[in-house]
Amino acid sequence: MRKKILFLSMLLLLSLASGSCNRVSNKNETKETKETKEVILASFTVLADIISNVAKDDFIVRSITKPGVEVHGYQPTPSDLVNASSAFVFIDNGFGFELWAEKFVSNLKVKRITVAEDLDPIFISEDFYKGKPNPHAWISPKRGMLYVDILVDSLSELRPSKRTLFEENGKIYKDKLSKIDKEFSLFINNLNKDRRYLVSCEGAFSYLTNDYGLEEVYLWPVNAESQITPKRMTRTISLVKEKNVPSVFCESTVSNESQMVVANETEANFGGNLFVDSLSDDNGPASSYIKMLEHNLDLIKKGLF
Repeated sequence: MRKKILFLSMLLLLSLASGSCNRVSNKNETKETKETKEVILASFTVLADIISNVAKDDFIVRSITKPGVEVHGYQPTPSDLVNASSAFVFIDNGFGFELWAEKFVSNLKVKRITVAEDLDPIFISEDFYKGKPNPHAWISPKRGMLYVDILVDSLSELRPSKRTLFEENGKIYKDKLSKIDKEFSLFINNLNKDRRYLVSCEGAFSYLTNDYGLEEVYLWPVNAESQITPKRMTRTISLVKEKNVPSVFCESTVSNESQMVVANETEANFGGNLFVDSLSDDNGPASSYIKMLEHNLDLIKKGLF
C-alpha cells in the first residue's frame, strides 16, 4: 500500500511539472521535440527569454518562475525539482537575486551557469543590503548585450558543436538591443539635465541610470526588503518637489500605493508600472525581454519629457 501511495505521489508531481515550469518554453513543443531536444532551465522569465533568443529552436528553454512572479523571495516547489532533473544546465542571474538558488541547485545534478560571475556589479548604497551587488543588470540594454555575450560563450563551452548557431543568433539579437540602446541614448542626450531623475519604488534601475546619465531615486533598495520608512518617504517627496520631477514610477510586481502618495503630495504624474523581475503574460505589454525594454523606456521617455 505504501509503495502504491509513493508511486501515485510521483505521478502527481510529474503532472504538476508539465504546467508549472514551461511558461517561457518553445510554444510548438511536441512530444517528439520533448524527447529529442535538450532542456535549458532558467531561474526567471526575463533570463529565459534572453536564452531562448540565443538557443532558438535547437533547445527547449524553460523558466522556474512564472510571468508576474516576484523572484527574490520565490520558494521552489517539488515540481520545480522534477522539471530541473530533465535539464542539462541551470542558468541563474546571481548577485543574490535568486535567494533560493543555492539550496535548489544543491539538490540537482546539472551544470550551472551564473551570469553575474562575468559582470561588474553596481553596489547597493544603503540599508540592510548596503555593500551587496544590485542584481538587476539586465534592466539596461547595454548590460543586456553583455548577457547575450556571456550566454553565447557559456553555452558554447557546454555544447561546442552549437557554437556557430549561438554566435549567429546572439549577433542578430544584439543588433535589436543595440537599436534600443541608441534610441534611448539619443533621447537622454536631448533631455534637459534638470529633468534626468528616475524615481521608482525599488532601487532596481541603478544600471540603467548609471549607463545613461540619470539620477536614481527610490522608496526602498530591494523588493525583498520593501519596507518604506518615513525618513525615505520624506526624502523622496522633498527631492521630487525641489527638482520639479515630472513623473514617478513603480514596478509591476509590487503595490504602487506608496508611490501614489509621493505623486499626490508633489503633484507629479504617476508615470506607470515598469517591468523589472518578471515578464508579463503573452497578452501583456512585456511578454518578451525586447518588449519589456521598449515598454519601460517608452514610459520613462513620456514621463520625463
